[in-house]
Amino acid sequence: MNRRNTIISIVLALPILLGACSSSKKALKDSAKVPTADVPTVAETNTSEAAYNYVSKICSNAVTTKNIVSSIDFNLKSGSKDISVDGKISMRKDEVIRIQLSPMGLVEVGRMEFTPDSVLIMDRIHKQFVKVGYNDVSFLKNNGINFNSLQALFWNQLFVPGTTKLQEKEMRMFEKDGSSISIANGKMKYIWETDLATALISKASAIYNGSNGKSMLYWQYGKFKSFQSSQFPTEHIVKFNTGGKEMTVTINMGGLKNDGGWDVETKVPKKYKPVKFQDVINQIMKLQ
Repeated sequence: MNRRNTIISIVLALPILLGACSSSKKALKDSAKVPTADVPTVAETNTSEAAYNYVSKICSNAVTTKNIVSSIDFNLKSGSKDISVDGKISMRKDEVIRIQLSPMGLVEVGRMEFTPDSVLIMDRIHKQFVKVGYNDVSFLKNNGINFNSLQALFWNQLFVPGTTKLQEKEMRMFEKDGSSISIANGKMKYIWETDLATALISKASAIYNGSNGKSMLYWQYGKFKSFQSSQFPTEHIVKFNTGGKEMTVTINMGGLKNDGGWDVETKVPKKYKPVKFQDVINQIMKLQ
């Protein structure tokens, strides 16, 4: 695979790397089927007041600005592949997370866009795109992973699967063990490592114990910088491990801005060809 096609494979693969933790190729192929089961509910847990107070402290660290925009260095490592691409990230709270990839900062070759309803991936070189809903992927649906949970990961915040906001009821669902905060949801367990002194989240983990084995997603935060009266991580290292194979995506932000001068909606040009969801899966497999 040449460099240009490898870059496009990254564009097509990232949303699945971020959200899916299935443990086999068969599970990935089955993910396009929409299950009839409801999203499992998180069992309420009686935590101590100390745990609740600490969770409240973590939540108080959240950046409250509506927009976060920054240039990025995007790197993907998978086996012998080590690819770096320049780009830009634009996030508007509760509306969109957009990543644009532009080698050497010139022409945009690909775009990934997460909205509350769907995931859009555009390949501008080959003029093709794929757009799917979160409920079109059975793993995401069954485990409560949607726009809200992905947004929380990008924004360095806690989340409860299947919910949109953390009210007191949700905040009391977390369990505390030292500097770790956790919550279980079906076959998933989410763990956040924190700094006890600052209550900043340093790492988030999603661990899936399925019938075919264990899959793990690690989201590590670093290089915190002052932003809008809070601290925000400018380095995001995402490690995805399934079936003994691992991929690592690193996003380094060049400079944070509270910039609202951009449109939320991306309109797909009429001449772009829709790509089947299975083609996305095939691209991922080529990266292994």
